[in-house]
Amino acid sequence: MVNWNAASSAILAVAAKEKVDWNEAWGTVLTGIVIVFIALVALVLIVMLFGKISASVTEKAKAVPAAPAPAKPAPAAPAPVAAAPAAVPAGEDMDEIAAVITAALATVLAGEESGKSYVVKSIKRVRNTGSAWRSAGLAENLSSF
Repeated sequence: MVNWNAASSAILAVAAKEKVDWNEAWGTVLTGIVIVFIALVALVLIVMLFGKISASVTEKAKAVPAAPAPAKPAPAAPAPVAAAPAAVPAGEDMDEIAAVITAALATVLAGEESGKSYVVKSIKRVRNTGSAWRSAGLAENLSSF
């Protein structure tokens, strides 16, 4: 174990024998501080420069129009879907519920025009086991999707 009292007294004894040049000591401290702040200012300027370069590249990409895409035929208007009842009785036909959910998904996904086809393989009820705070957080964070 290190005896800190003996170590500190040894350092003080060495410092007492040698005269400390305080001008040199403070000069070293101030030089270090100035170098650190110059490095920080240089980093800030580099980050700002990268931000401006990135913004100009983004603006140029928006300004140059892309080659016109071939016109896609307008999607056929989906058949109107009747509103589903608010509560599903216990004896309700599950095939009818699956058809309504599939029709709703087809209506929403038709606007994407991605050319992909979707197949509903299963429909499962999701139990709400979270708190109201969890539900509000999910609704807020997923609203952009």
